[in-house]
Amino acid sequence: MTALDDSPRSNGLAEIGRRSPLALIALGVVLYATGPVFVGSAEVSGPVLSFWRLWFGVAVFGVATVVHTRTSGRRADLEGWKWAARAGFVFGIHQLCFMSAVKLTSVVDTTLMSTLSPIVVGVLAVPMFGERPGLPFRAWSAVAIAGAAVVALAGSSGPGGDPIGMLLAFVNVVFFALFFVWSKHTRDHIDVVPFLFGVMVVAASTVTCYVVVSGEPVGSARGHDFAMAACMALGPGALGHFVMTWPLRWVPANVPPIMRLAGPAISGALAYAILHQEITVAHLVGGSVTIAGVAGALLSPPGAPSPATPPRPPSSTDLPPTTSVDRPQVMWSIDARHSRRVISPPLASITARTASCRRPCSIWKYSCSGSRSSVDAGASPPSASPA
Repeated sequence: MTALDDSPRSNGLAEIGRRSPLALIALGVVLYATGPVFVGSAEVSGPVLSFWRLWFGVAVFGVATVVHTRTSGRRADLEGWKWAARAGFVFGIHQLCFMSAVKLTSVVDTTLMSTLSPIVVGVLAVPMFGERPGLPFRAWSAVAIAGAAVVALAGSSGPGGDPIGMLLAFVNVVFFALFFVWSKHTRDHIDVVPFLFGVMVVAASTVTCYVVVSGEPVGSARGHDFAMAACMALGPGALGHFVMTWPLRWVPANVPPIMRLAGPAISGALAYAILHQEITVAHLVGGSVTIAGVAGALLSPPGAPSPATPPRPPSSTDLPPTTSVDRPQVMWSIDARHSRRVISPPLASITARTASCRRPCSIWKYSCSGSRSSVDAGASPPSASPA
């Protein structure tokens, strides 16, 4: 089974994802930005808050999955649940590191460090998407890392500094980037709602194992802590994850990380207004350099694609090489100006058209020339493949 969502009952929601994927991701960015403030407001430790937040999430997505299954009639297969389990394990580690980092440092320190996520996504895209970052991408990445080093130094030194907290903030970035890339990949294997339910179950189980082994006092949570955990589960956890994950089929891998660069500004402003956390000159300078480096890396020209897999020897059942139904080669781009999933079938006219495209392509369901592809009309796509 694939998560193509072609049931008539889901056409309306799927159409929203196709037509307005960036609006949904923007809403997810805002919801995500409230998460660190909820963490900073709670009084229990990071692992304890993560424990309750994830089990609340299991309850929310459990109900949602039952409703989804009954209304859509679709059930995930074993391959889809395997992907959910993998993503859930890394998400659980991300939650432990993230909430512990916020508790040990500050909202601003942790969220500014999280801006490195697109760089990690770009690195992970090499083996998964077959794209080699070019020299400009690597140069801008070095700038971003230098800015992050300033933020890390500021968060590790001084009276309120904590080097362990900043290390956890960086580890959180790595595991969240891995979760994000896998979430994008799973959209072809399992629907969003059951995927997130599987993620929450495995993540909650992972965190439970940690708190049992480490002896964290999960019973120490009080009413305010439960409220913060519930708000995280319902806001950035349920609605935020859904609106961020649902449109991933229709946007390139690098677009959501670009939009999430606004997250630290939103989280920092909320932390300053609600939690009265200080924003230092080092935060402003280091954060600005980091964001500039990440933006430059994502807007840099794409590198050369990885060498294509050698074709298999032809057989007697192969179609003529000029037939338009030959299996296309898929090329991924991590360039925000013309990011797209481009098919290169063995037709010279289409290859020339896709190679000359230099205009922005925000979602794969649209052609590289900016006009709507004939995919939705049932014809063969002229320059962009369906997700």
